Amino acid sequence: MIDAIRARLAADSSVGGPKYRLLRNAIVGAISGGEWTPGMRLPTEAELADILPYSLGTIQKAYGELVKHGLVVRSRGRGSFVAAPHRQMADPWHCRFLSDDGRVLPIYPRLIGHKVVAQRGPWTELFGEDVKIVRLDRAIAINDEFDVISRFYTSAAIAKPLMRLPRDKVESANFKAVLLQELGMPIARISQTIEAGSRGGLLVKATAYTAGVDVAYFQELHVPRNRRKLLFDSELRY
Repeated sequence: MIDAIRARLAADSSVGGPKYRLLRNAIVGAISGGEWTPGMRLPTEAELADILPYSLGTIQKAYGELVKHGLVVRSRGRGSFVAAPHRQMADPWHCRFLSDDGRVLPIYPRLIGHKVVAQRGPWTELFGEDVKIVRLDRAIAINDEFDVISRFYTSAAIAKPLMRLPRDKVESANFKAVLLQELGMPIARISQTIEAGSRGGLLVKATAYTAGVDVAYFQELHVPRNRRKLLFDSELRY
């Protein structure tokens, strides 16, 4: 187990960046490469600090990132373990980031929660003053490198079939496909804008329209600063 991490760290020795991120990426690589399998117990932070040229604080930060992204789970009194594989969203539309060789990176959403929106906002003009608006929040891990926060606004009538789905399906659902399958509501057009977000990131806003030119949903994507390219094209796929 330790040898796999040493080998990956040695291979990435010329890559810059914070030490905790290099260690995190090495462990992610060991997991995605099948060297560390679900259920396998990880070395403790103290054990890694004795073996690797990293401080205990650096290792703790790397482990914290792995837990945050759902790749590692902690059990009180037992230790840290490789988590079961998490669900990948099929055919994402708004979060298509590209790898160095041009492939669309896998994304792994998780549900944060949902609520009825009382305050006014861009959705008020889009849906109308009297329409009850529901917001669904998800954190979308891009290749387990960084999280995009998605805020999905739609009418209560449209949100209803989404809320009937089991939690695990809501987490990984392609909402555009669900609207077609559950409501027979194909999305004909999506208008997107990009503006500067906080701390050097981006704020992507998307408004989806049905064939009848009604608004199906409004979405905000809070993208942190990262090195990946975000793909936009005009072909709507189901």
